[in-house]
Amino acid sequence: MEQIPFSIWLFIGIAGFLFTIKALYGISIAVVLPITRGALYVSTARCRVSAALEVIDLKPGQLLVDLGCGDGRVLRSARRHCQIRAEGYELNLLAFCKARLLSCWYTGITIHLQNFWGADLSRADVVFCYLFPDVMSRLARKLSEELKPGATVVSCNFPLPGFTPQRVLRPGSPLTNDPIFIYRIQAASSDQQPVGDKRP
Repeated sequence: MEQIPFSIWLFIGIAGFLFTIKALYGISIAVVLPITRGALYVSTARCRVSAALEVIDLKPGQLLVDLGCGDGRVLRSARRHCQIRAEGYELNLLAFCKARLLSCWYTGITIHLQNFWGADLSRADVVFCYLFPDVMSRLARKLSEELKPGATVVSCNFPLPGFTPQRVLRPGSPLTNDPIFIYRIQAASSDQQPVGDKRP
């Protein structure tokens, strides 16, 4: 009986590995779909992350929170950009494991396998998100109730209902120039809680 060449075994092994990763990716999305309401794990283009970090005036020691941090790219970029503390929330188990693995050499980064709706955002100086439109109204209420005056919100692609952006960026090539909305939380009057800079 003729022996199967090593190259064939290698091909079968690589194909099997890639199929397994693809299957795990699909399963990890399906498991959290009822919670994420359609939002998928998609990495934000590096040029978009860099453009946002350049304009939000980060300072060492501040806290950046990424809601749905995926592979942790924003957290690592922010940590390199300025010695801030970075915290991410992710429900997709595969993305969470990738984020922890890629961020393990960085100090000052914490990643939670947790739904961010239960997180207290009152300590955050910057909140970064790239979420599905269906959750933006609920997110706007949460941010308005929890964020302190002066905090910054960066929302990729989709605006926060009821808030007026301080800036709208369109960085990069035609493939990556979807809008990035930058918001600054303003102080309310003395008898109200801090709210965002809202439209009249």
